[in-house]
Amino acid sequence: MIPRPLLRLCALILPCLALLAAPAARAALPAPPPAMPEAAARTTPPPATPAAAPVPPPAGCAAGKVLSFVAHPDDDLLFMNPDQDDAIRQGRCVHTVYLTAGDRGEGLGYTLARERGIMAAYADMAGVADAWSTDGLAVGQHTLVRHTLRANPRVQLIMLRLPDPWLGEGWGSLTPLSRLESVPHARVRSYAPYPDTYTRGELVRLLADLIRQERPQAVRLMDPSITIPYRSLCWRCAGHDHPDHIAGARLVEAATALAPGAYSRTAYLNYPSQELQANLDAAQTNRKTRIYLRYAKDDPRTCPPGTDCSRPLGPEAAWVGRQYYARNAAQPLQARAVQAARPRP
Repeated sequence: MIPRPLLRLCALILPCLALLAAPAARAALPAPPPAMPEAAARTTPPPATPAAAPVPPPAGCAAGKVLSFVAHPDDDLLFMNPDQDDAIRQGRCVHTVYLTAGDRGEGLGYTLARERGIMAAYADMAGVADAWSTDGLAVGQHTLVRHTLRANPRVQLIMLRLPDPWLGEGWGSLTPLSRLESVPHARVRSYAPYPDTYTRGELVRLLADLIRQERPQAVRLMDPSITIPYRSLCWRCAGHDHPDHIAGARLVEAATALAPGAYSRTAYLNYPSQELQANLDAAQTNRKTRIYLRYAKDDPRTCPPGTDCSRPLGPEAAWVGRQYYARNAAQPLQARAVQAARPRP
């Protein structure tokens, strides 16, 4: 039998020994894995391809990188092509940023349909399968939706998904983007899966951060120079454009001022190009038309189910035969020289 004084001594010593042994025991355990960054952890399945295949390793951009900014899915196909198409075929990295969801007030479902269409069109331009991976692109404190073409990861589509309804009775009223650009203290909140709220200054800083992060050799934007007030714009009026085109271009222009660099900057004429002579040859027009119609097949507003969408209708029929540069964004449209041929920007 152990004497009682000895038991009391053990009771005092054993806890001390346990405390001394604990750090060594913890040191012997394997270190926990590092936490996954939030942007890498939050992903969404690609709308066009439900199979969750991993994104291939980023491809090099030795041939250069083009960073294009447009307001809606299809603006690039109508107003920046064949330049976008040419850049892809030249092996350049082509990353295109869509400022609005292009939803026309119909919600995220219509947005996803248009995104499926624009992805199909870019896969067509790249000449590869229409299979994409979707993840979250971290830009500062924000996360944007990014679609990467699996067979050619140099092609990426980046979506801000800002809502895009008219805020009044159509033409002659504002859109969320034109309101944000022109009305002090206005704010707009983006759609899922990364909802975020922006002021004008916050959105400009995001775009500037994106330019710095992407480090492009060329930045493409829409025409920021039209001086007609947003509320005075009208459909099919000479010299007029969509308020989202103008507002988005002005926001990108402000972002380039915050993020200067050695990149070239090219602005593209949009709606008013229909008032000028067709300047694409037959082969260019046919290819541009085919690519646009591949997009339209997934846009139920442009190509309703059961409709023969074998050719563009309305002003699109003129736009597919033209591509013009806004040569001097500091001058009004009437005084600006536009290029009749298509020299490389």
